[in-house]
Amino acid sequence: MAESRRLIQLRERLLDLLDLPEQYPVIALSGGADSASLAYLMAQRGQGRRAVHVNHGLAASGRLEQAARAVADRTSTPLVVLETEIPAGASFEGQARERRYRALIGSLQPGEILLTAHTLDDQAETVLMNLLRGAGPAGLAGIPARTGHVARPMLQVSRAQTRELAGLGGLPYEDDPSNLDPGLRRNAIRLEVIPELAGRFNPRLVEALARSASFLQSDEQHLSSEAASLPVVESGSTLALPIGSLQAVPRSVADRAIRGCLSRLRPPYGGTAAEMAAIWEVAGRRRRATLLGTGLEVAHEGPLLVFRPSGDESGAEIPVDLEVGRNLVGGFEILVDRLEGPCRVFPVGTWSAVFPADVALDARVDDDGRLVVSANEQPAWVPGERRLPVAWYRPGANGYLSLFAREESGWTSSP
Repeated sequence: MAESRRLIQLRERLLDLLDLPEQYPVIALSGGADSASLAYLMAQRGQGRRAVHVNHGLAASGRLEQAARAVADRTSTPLVVLETEIPAGASFEGQARERRYRALIGSLQPGEILLTAHTLDDQAETVLMNLLRGAGPAGLAGIPARTGHVARPMLQVSRAQTRELAGLGGLPYEDDPSNLDPGLRRNAIRLEVIPELAGRFNPRLVEALARSASFLQSDEQHLSSEAASLPVVESGSTLALPIGSLQAVPRSVADRAIRGCLSRLRPPYGGTAAEMAAIWEVAGRRRRATLLGTGLEVAHEGPLLVFRPSGDESGAEIPVDLEVGRNLVGGFEILVDRLEGPCRVFPVGTWSAVFPADVALDARVDDDGRLVVSANEQPAWVPGERRLPVAWYRPGANGYLSLFAREESGWTSSP
């Protein structure tokens, strides 16, 4: 069948917009229109080395896998299908993304680079999402064109263009039904917020947000190059940064050095704000170590801040010794005051507690995401739930510890 003039024009336009790396490309083929278009364009260039699809074992995964196989067949692209499961967790989207990237990058061979089909619209949505959560310059710079073993050559291509190309090219793609769920934040941004803002204030909002991201990316690249000059000690799967080097440079540079280590060990993501706060507590020797929610341990060992896989993906925290002042434990903050004299106060609600001054307190986040405070290594308090009959304050004793817990997002309300 003869190709339409519009298909030929659109294809040539998108081929000109592709920003391709020099390594051998491997296409992350989800089965949707964006990745189907990427596979089609790479085949047109004669660069469709192979594609990889990840089946998450969800309700729609079978249909998406079938679509990926059909697109691969249509574009004559060899396809490998990987399977992974999403563990239970607070962030379904985050867990799925983490497992998907781990599987995709783990399938790469030497000299290969993963191509994902992120578009101009994905860039705009990411910038707006990051703005709403209060991100810094790195977050507002949006999706980088290249991160480690991942390249995103379609960031100048709109979603409307990929869907038109897929339709004109007869690509047998399948829409992921989860993309229509407004309960997911990105979907709400895509389906409700951006159309509302574009309709009221700027019909070219997507392009404007992407343009702002490009301005910030140049600044981010400069700061990242400064961070790359800090020495990294590497041994197998363990990385370490000299704490003295981190303290000798501006915080913006040190943060990027830390995030660089995180993204190398769990590509392509650096640390969240809560993770960075916990890591700086470790670097400042205010806690021994922290276990991040992806099975990555960060600890101070002598003059080094050490990053290593822990083998534990439960997200449970290593117990943190509680000291007078502010203590960060996972996504929680615990304020500890040491007071002299007899105790004349009574905790209000379940987010505060009183302990004898002579007990050793530590805290961790358990597998269910609850904060658990132990006294002399015995569970004694679950903030927000109950006090356990361990290490109660003894009436008449002099000196006591007063504790208040809150989630890092803000003060909790007592039930």
